[in-house]
Amino acid sequence: MTKRFKDIKLRNKIMIIYICIGTIPLLLLGAYTYRQEWKARVDREHADMEVSLSKAVSQFDSKMMTYDKILEYTASNINRNNSLTSSELSSFCNDDKVIKQLTVYIDGIDKKQGENIAPLSFMKKETGIAPSAVTDDVCRIIDNKSGALCLLKKVPFMKENEREGILCLKLDYKEIFSSFKGMSQYSYGIYVMDKDSKAVFSSVSNNGNDREIKLSAESVINEKENADNGKKSKYIVVPEKTCVDNWNVYMYKSSSIAGFSVKYLVVLFSGMFIFCMITCLIASKAFSRFVVKDIEGLKDNMLSVENGNLELMVESDAKDEVGSLVRSFGSMLSELKRLIHEVYESKLTQRKYEMKALQAQINPHFLYNSLSLINWKALEAGQKDISKLTLSLSTFYRTSLNRGRNTLTIEKEIENMKSYLEIQKYMHDDEFDVIMDIDDDILQYYTLNLVLQPLVENSIEHGISLKEDGRGYIKIIGRKDESKECIYLIVEDNGVGIEPELLESILEFKTRGYGVRNVNQRIKLYYGEEYSLNIESSLGEGTKCTICIPMKKEDEESD
Repeated sequence: MTKRFKDIKLRNKIMIIYICIGTIPLLLLGAYTYRQEWKARVDREHADMEVSLSKAVSQFDSKMMTYDKILEYTASNINRNNSLTSSELSSFCNDDKVIKQLTVYIDGIDKKQGENIAPLSFMKKETGIAPSAVTDDVCRIIDNKSGALCLLKKVPFMKENEREGILCLKLDYKEIFSSFKGMSQYSYGIYVMDKDSKAVFSSVSNNGNDREIKLSAESVINEKENADNGKKSKYIVVPEKTCVDNWNVYMYKSSSIAGFSVKYLVVLFSGMFIFCMITCLIASKAFSRFVVKDIEGLKDNMLSVENGNLELMVESDAKDEVGSLVRSFGSMLSELKRLIHEVYESKLTQRKYEMKALQAQINPHFLYNSLSLINWKALEAGQKDISKLTLSLSTFYRTSLNRGRNTLTIEKEIENMKSYLEIQKYMHDDEFDVIMDIDDDILQYYTLNLVLQPLVENSIEHGISLKEDGRGYIKIIGRKDESKECIYLIVEDNGVGIEPELLESILEFKTRGYGVRNVNQRIKLYYGEEYSLNIESSLGEGTKCTICIPMKKEDEESD
């Protein structure tokens, strides 16, 4: 992972760092805020549920107490004169819509007397409740058959007369538990359980903002126990006891309802996150523009130097570390160019001393006197060819030695070549022609001595001598280019030419053409890299060697 990050470009590294710095704290803050807000909403919802449930239970208790009193009042005042009529019983509940039926079950009769008096034996059939299940206190039993809540109590008057009578008050199931409806704007569930933990009433309210929730009574109790024990629960469960036989009421909601309340936080932090991302991208690009751009420019300059370009101007006006680095590189490059120049000059000086040492090995006066003596002897003997050849050799060595100097005028260099070519023509039986095409206005300019001789020698030995058909020629051309302030000296032949593979490497150190390579090196060392020797050749057609030197009319060397 670390290596992969190191390999990423600096611009991308800066962008990643900016995004991390700008977004990670925001994400952590958002997560913490969301969690705290979620918890606060859950606690608030729990408190609201407690208030709502307490109010609903109070209303339920109030209703039950009212109907308990009606039941007790009716039971204690029934027919003390022992003359019960259906119309008298009906008068107790005609005006109450919650009461569905009021019936007295009496033993000792064998058929129903109106709608409100029935034999005791009918009780099991009509209510599903056996008379033996009823005590002196008020009993509350759900009649699943009729969907009613039955309140049962023994009639005291009947017991005093050694008869058994049970008063049954049937209440509308939905109406009696109506206080548990519409308690919240969110979906919720309700369970009312008796003292034996059996569900007396259950309801699920779905208000459209949450999926419908439905839990069993056992699951609701388990969720409440998990919350009490500090375990994570998906539901908010609020219990409440009633005043009626210690019944328990459980109200439950999904804890995801908190998400509905804090969804604006998600939208807010999402917008802030996107804003931070865009800001970080813009900031990273701006930062890269001022920092990475200079570093990339420095990298490009280094690659350019690596490819051999030392003529660069590396500068920076920045005062920071990057600017200091750029300026240091510029200083290093200047020092490198200075050292290279010193090395070139030292090599040039070394070559100059080597040439002078070589020239010093020859005693020019002895050589000239000897050649002069041979010339006179040849004239005395009538050998004009020997005399001419001796004079050419004397002239060649006189200009070659050049009194120990490394430069001479182009005029003298041409004279030297004429003498050299005269000797070569004698040696090759005059098998080639010599063409001189030299502009007169370049003769007084200076050049390195012996730059044409190796080229002419190569043209003869490796070009014309190998030519099998036609007469050969060597053409020496001299021109100047005012616009470039340089002089071109050209040696051209119509020999056999040079093979392309050899031509590409003829000026390299790996070839055998030491004389040609030496000419190229001397020119570059003395005049600079922009001046050199160029060779063009076509196999079977000939070769053209072009020397480019600067225009100089003064000899820069001292005696």
